[in-house]
Amino acid sequence: MTTALVIENDPEQGLGRAAAWLAEAGMELDVVRPHLGEAVPNSAGGHEALIALGGGRGKDWSDDLAGLLTTAVADQTPLLAICSSSRLLAAAFGGRVEDHDAPNGPRMLAKRDAAGRDLVFGPAPMTIDVIRWRRQELVELPEDATLLAASPQGALEIFRIRESAWGVQSHFEFTPEQLAGFDGFDEAALAKAAEVDEHIVRTWKPILQRFAKVAAGEKKMLPLLDV
Repeated sequence: MTTALVIENDPEQGLGRAAAWLAEAGMELDVVRPHLGEAVPNSAGGHEALIALGGGRGKDWSDDLAGLLTTAVADQTPLLAICSSSRLLAAAFGGRVEDHDAPNGPRMLAKRDAAGRDLVFGPAPMTIDVIRWRRQELVELPEDATLLAASPQGALEIFRIRESAWGVQSHFEFTPEQLAGFDGFDEAALAKAAEVDEHIVRTWKPILQRFAKVAAGEKKMLPLLDV
């Protein structure tokens, strides 16, 4: 079975429903919880993939996490970095992050041409729904990065560094009920999130399962999804 090292930076920001999607694809998860005092390892050694979750902004272990992400890229370990971890990944390679106070809620992203050749996002539909929930913004990608999807407002939402490290600034792993328990969402945003949730699941479940297949060694491109 393929195994992934998962870094959980915040007890409220776990993998959510994405854990079941990955398990369905044959991926076993080994979760490290630095918020409980568990040490962030130096590498993902012994695991076929690394997943770094949100909630790590300004934490005591941020430097250790940045080192782990950098090592994964150097080792060509398939990496999925979500929310603050995606910005930490980009910053580690020269990207620029700024504080940003934009409304939270659903966003529809458009794939860029380069995504058509991407192992994970190539098969995804041309438009991808996400939930924006953050207080910082990646405003400049590093030279080693390829932009895969952006918002109509130009947010650098999904990117890849080199060949096997993917960053996603927004969220897909939380249900509308979970979002209602977080700060930063008004009633209109929550109502819209509930409306698009079916599309989020139908789009992101195959994406996560494609990541699991890539971690297991599959490199064949898949046809475009029709959702």
